[in-house]
Amino acid sequence: MFHRVLPYKDVIDNMLMSNSDSIQLMLSTGEWQQLQHVKDFLKAFFDATVKLSCSYTPSAHELLQHLFAISKVYRDIRELENRDETLAPIVQAMTTKFLKYWDDVPLVTIIANCLDPQWKVKYTVKMMQKYKENLGLPAHDEEGRVNYALETMFNLYNSRINVARPASTRSSAGSGSHHGLLDELRDEDDLDENASMNELKSYNLGMVEKHPVDILDYWKRHSSASPTLAMMARDIFAVPVSTVPSESCFSSANRILTDKRSKLGPNVFERLVCMKDWIDAENRTQHFVPGETSSCAETQGSGTATEAESDDEEYDPKDTELWYLRKNY
Repeated sequence: MFHRVLPYKDVIDNMLMSNSDSIQLMLSTGEWQQLQHVKDFLKAFFDATVKLSCSYTPSAHELLQHLFAISKVYRDIRELENRDETLAPIVQAMTTKFLKYWDDVPLVTIIANCLDPQWKVKYTVKMMQKYKENLGLPAHDEEGRVNYALETMFNLYNSRINVARPASTRSSAGSGSHHGLLDELRDEDDLDENASMNELKSYNLGMVEKHPVDILDYWKRHSSASPTLAMMARDIFAVPVSTVPSESCFSSANRILTDKRSKLGPNVFERLVCMKDWIDAENRTQHFVPGETSSCAETQGSGTATEAESDDEEYDPKDTELWYLRKNY
């Protein structure tokens, strides 16, 4: 609501000034500035909620980045408190609530960010250090913590790959006589360990991606060169950050099993729930709730792409992820 009001500041002031009974409702310049600061403060939470509640793309590697963006807003607001103490109660209450859950960032989130080729370990560590600094939290050895967590998980997955890999493929490298003799003298476990550590080091020392990439496509293309990391990415990115999509799917059951359709068999009911969710996912309309108006968006109809929009705009299902930018929001 704030972002709708602020562009019309002058219009609102002129309207209130034209009526003597409404002059007392006018906001001062300082109060308008406070409104702007509160809007900027809440926007970081709003953007994170919209993005992380989406079920169309993996979100595990984006959580830390949104937490970092929120921490920067806390830092900026804390600097404003020196000049404007009216924001202090609001910020203090939200800071306490935020730190209750995100004082210690989950390691799986940190590892997921390391597997993002735009960040890797180097910039993940820097982000963790700045995150602690922005929130005024005690600094620890973030680099050691991140490297230890990543290497521990990497070794666990690598051991699974080595167990599944046939012994013939490990010893087939030394086809020549000299190489065969050298392989006999070496410890096979040492060879596997060196190869696996080279995989992890080569990934971290490689160039970071300069532009956003499709994270699943990236690890699909690099699965041959980095099989262990690709396996880690496949498991980690399959875990959604938010349970909103799954809960919304189950909530839709109330609209399928009604008083007039109370005798649906379990198999038919399961097919209806799954088909609706799959169709909504294809149309990218899973977050639409039919017949309900929430504080985030006004939605009408069944939430499918076949229904007309109330603002008579051309409807593109791919644009529904930006539903908060539409005119009827």
